[in-house]
Amino acid sequence: MNEPLVVLVFATLEPDHIAQIERVDPRVRVVTATDLGRALEVAAQAEVMVGWNVPREAVQRAGRLRWIHSTAAGVDQLLHPEVLEREIVITSSSGIHQPLVEHVFALALALTRRLHVAIRNQLKQRWERREAVGDEIRGKTLGVLGLGTIGTEIAEKAAVFGMRVIGTKRTPRPVPHVDRVYPPEGLPEVLGGSDVVVIALPLTPGTRGLIGRDQLRAMKRSAFLINIGRGPVVDETALVHALREGWIAGAGLDVFEREPLPADSPLWKMEQVIITPHVSGAWPGYLDAAVPVLCDNLRRYLQGAPMRNLVDKTRGY
Repeated sequence: MNEPLVVLVFATLEPDHIAQIERVDPRVRVVTATDLGRALEVAAQAEVMVGWNVPREAVQRAGRLRWIHSTAAGVDQLLHPEVLEREIVITSSSGIHQPLVEHVFALALALTRRLHVAIRNQLKQRWERREAVGDEIRGKTLGVLGLGTIGTEIAEKAAVFGMRVIGTKRTPRPVPHVDRVYPPEGLPEVLGGSDVVVIALPLTPGTRGLIGRDQLRAMKRSAFLINIGRGPVVDETALVHALREGWIAGAGLDVFEREPLPADSPLWKMEQVIITPHVSGAWPGYLDAAVPVLCDNLRRYLQGAPMRNLVDKTRGY
C-alpha cells in the first residue's frame, strides 16, 4: 500500500464524518487536532489540512502541506504569509450556506417589523402598540454588497418577498433577480438607493473598512444595515456614531471587528441594533453538509482533477 495521506482536521468531527472521509481512498488517514500541541505533532506529516481556522504555527511545520480546505465560505483567516508564498491550494465550502440566507431575512424582517422593540417590551411586561408597529418589506429595495454565491441566493429569496434588488459585483454582469448590478465603484448608488443593505463581502485588503462615515451618511435615514460577511468590512466606530446620530434606522449584525464582541461595546445597548454571535451560517447539520464537499474535492485531488470552490489567493476569495 502507498504511504498514507494524512488529513489534519481542525474541527470536531463525528465518527461517521471521519469514516466518510477515509472511505474516499484507502490511503487517507484522518487525524483530528484536539489541541494545538497535538496539531503541531502531526503537522509535519499532513498533506491536507481542514478547518475554519488553521493555525499559522501548524502551517509553518507542515513541509508536506499541499492543500487547505476551509469548512467555511470565507478564507481570510487561512491566508497566512506561508500559505501565500508556497504552492498551497485553498478550497472553500461555498454553496452550503442556505441558513445564512435565511438569517439575513430573519434580521431584515425583525428590524422592519420592529420585533426587536416588541421583544424588549415583552421583557418589561409593557403593552405598547404604537412603537411596535412595523413596516412591510414588499416593494422595498434590497442592496446586496457582494453578488457572489451567497449574495445571489439572497437576491433570489428577496424576489419571493416582492423586493427590488440592486447590488455590487467585482465583475458586473447580469444576476438573476437583480434589477441592476453595479461595479464596486457604484457603491454610493447602491447605498443611497436601498432600504436594506446587506454586506455579503469577503474580507480582503480592498473591503476592509469599506463601510465608514461617508458610506453610512450616503444611506437613507430609514435604512437598515445587515452584516453577515466579515466584521472588519464595517468601521465599527463610524457605525456607532451613525446609529447615535440617526443616519440610519438600525442594524442587524452577526460579525464584528473583534469577536467575541467586547462587553464594553456601545452596540450591546443600542435598542435599534440586533446582535447575533457569528452564527448566521451555522446550524446543527453544518458538518453533515460540509464533509461531502470535502470528500468530493478529496477524490478530485487524488485523481488530479479540477477541484471545486478553488480560491484565488491574490484576491482572497
